[in-house]
Amino acid sequence: MAETLLARMIPNPPLYEWASLSAPDTVQHGSLQQLASSATNASVILLLPATDVLLFTVELPVAHRQIARALPYAIEDWLANEVETYHLAWHKLPDGLVAVAAIAHERLQHLLQPCHDAGIRLEAVYAETLLLPYQETGVCVLLTGGHAAVRYGQWQGGGCDQDFLPLFIEKSIEKTLPDKPLPAHLQVWSDQACTLPRPDGLQTTIELIAEPLVMLAANLPDKPMLNLLAGQYRPGNTAQFRWRHWLPAATLLLLAVGLQYGIVLDRYWQSESELQALETTNKDLFKQTFPHLKRIVNIKTQAEQELIALRKQGHNGGSVFLRLLHQTGEVLSQHPDLQLQALEFANNTLTLQLTSSDVGQVDQFKQSLQDTHGLGVKMLSADPDENGVTARIDINEGRQ
Repeated sequence: MAETLLARMIPNPPLYEWASLSAPDTVQHGSLQQLASSATNASVILLLPATDVLLFTVELPVAHRQIARALPYAIEDWLANEVETYHLAWHKLPDGLVAVAAIAHERLQHLLQPCHDAGIRLEAVYAETLLLPYQETGVCVLLTGGHAAVRYGQWQGGGCDQDFLPLFIEKSIEKTLPDKPLPAHLQVWSDQACTLPRPDGLQTTIELIAEPLVMLAANLPDKPMLNLLAGQYRPGNTAQFRWRHWLPAATLLLLAVGLQYGIVLDRYWQSESELQALETTNKDLFKQTFPHLKRIVNIKTQAEQELIALRKQGHNGGSVFLRLLHQTGEVLSQHPDLQLQALEFANNTLTLQLTSSDVGQVDQFKQSLQDTHGLGVKMLSADPDENGVTARIDINEGRQ
């Protein structure tokens, strides 16, 4: 049977401690590279810092198959940023409740990418908070390195700096358990001697422990819930790490959206009506490209997610717009002298405005599109200026 390591990330600076589940009392400490060396023939269960993952429950009395669709609308008020920027893991509880673990996509990718690059095979990823002992009438806290991991309910918890612990406990319980009084007992485990401001009304017990990971390993359930390796982060689905195939198309699409927004933002205070017109154009283009998406929340984020999902279809999949973006992006990346200034799409035709120091580069780009992908390319104009030439070309899927 393959060995499994339980590993815990310690931030500031990022270090790791790990132990085999078959011998949890033998804890090792070191860098990610040392962890990778120990995990050569093992899988790893990774515990993330409590400060990165928010745990809470929400009332959502819908069928199990409808939870994934309804959950983002139910938790919008819980999160500091747009719900689309978060990765959610959830578990259906009795009485119409759903337990949720939320972490920012950007932060989760930042934490997982080094493990992926180091060749570590992650079996599961959890918030370390879930492995703290659960006391129905008390709050459990683990203090390490000036940070506090706090568990104040079976599915409620989070993290904060040690100095803000009393306020964090009071405000968190007030928000997540409004109908319950503050618990009477605060149980603290710490890897070093400490003096702790005591929250009002809580009897506090502080216990020193040499190896926090040993205690966490002892509380690892046989079937843990709220595994963050779900959805697009599920093992075997490496879309978040390998989408280079769609990188040219993604670059063009994001550049086009960013360019248009950049121009408008620069002139925002001069003409707010132009901003509204451009937003309408962007939404129309987005709806034309992704007609199955009925709700537009964040064009950039949704476009990135759709491009990742489309990578499995190959460059012949998707809409005409995406195929032309992908094929054009591949060729454009091979001509560094060409600079994209503007992009439009209408009537199944992609129109690019390019600048170059040499009109010959534009001709080579045009010829490459025809030879490589059999695209129809028409030069609309090539106007010389002090920096070289500005050209406009039409590209479609039929030869000119």
